[in-house]
Amino acid sequence: MPETVVPVSRERLLSMMTAYKSTYLLRAALELKVFDSLAKGPADPDDVAAMLRTNPRGTRMLLRALAAAGLLRAEGEQFSLVDGAEELLVSTSPQYCGGIIQVAAGDAEWDTMRDLAGAVRHGGSLLETDAESPGYPYWVDFATHLTFAVRPSAEFVAEQILPWAASRESLDVLDVGCGHGLLGFTLAKGDPRATVTCLDWPEVLAVAETYADQLGVAERVRYLPGNAFDVLPDAQYDVILLGNFLFQFSARRCAELVRRLAARLRPGGRLVIVSFTTGDQPPEREFHAAMLNLLMLAWTSTGELHSTTVYRNMLAGAGLTGLETHDRPGLPLRYIAGRRA
Repeated sequence: MPETVVPVSRERLLSMMTAYKSTYLLRAALELKVFDSLAKGPADPDDVAAMLRTNPRGTRMLLRALAAAGLLRAEGEQFSLVDGAEELLVSTSPQYCGGIIQVAAGDAEWDTMRDLAGAVRHGGSLLETDAESPGYPYWVDFATHLTFAVRPSAEFVAEQILPWAASRESLDVLDVGCGHGLLGFTLAKGDPRATVTCLDWPEVLAVAETYADQLGVAERVRYLPGNAFDVLPDAQYDVILLGNFLFQFSARRCAELVRRLAARLRPGGRLVIVSFTTGDQPPEREFHAAMLNLLMLAWTSTGELHSTTVYRNMLAGAGLTGLETHDRPGLPLRYIAGRRA
């Protein structure tokens, strides 16, 4: 048995069976702003209940559960924040991470995955309105609440592109399925010549616009609402980005889109795929990718994560050359790119 495979035990099974309890505990605490109520110092359940306008008995039980989970410190009936909580769990902190729970454990995912067995039997989504549909609310949450890897991944992508782009006459970027838009905006931040065209659903572009303003690049960004398979600009680009987009679709549909996009590249331009991948390592080393793959099964018709080899074949099949693949320890995404001759 490989050393990385942990034997099945009663303790391990119980941990998996009850893991969702930690999630709903954290969700409730963040929704009620429990950590905010303790930001100024220790308090007892009655004081916290008064601040939060919650029931004292329910508040006491929640605070004790949070202390049991190691998210609060309890000294008698006084509760206080543990190290790291003020920085990461108090909503007024610049490093606040609580909003990410709307992506990592939002209602859409919880409701969808309740019948994962049914999706497996069916071989795809059972939803009347799935994640490929216009107006699917999850994508607004995804764009709004940046996950831990977003900014480091955007910087990583910029490090691959900006040195190469310095010798080009222009840096016009098309960000397909842009979401928050930070992949393109980080390029624009690093190169004052860069312009970015963001393509996504209208309600998602409204979120991306706020990040463009924050980064000071709004004047060099234009927005193109619609479906990437139906709406493509006639212009040509130096860089086309596909960030965490293609795994929503089958390899065949992805290959078709990549071919269409490759035709929009200027000579020497790069088409860049930034994505989770599967099949590059043994399954026990790809846990998060495997879980994301199940989500694609449950809320898309044909989506699934693809391997680096499959992505490289898509780029080569579109006539792109000079294929390159990069990753970085600690980041879950891979950078896979090809250029137009």
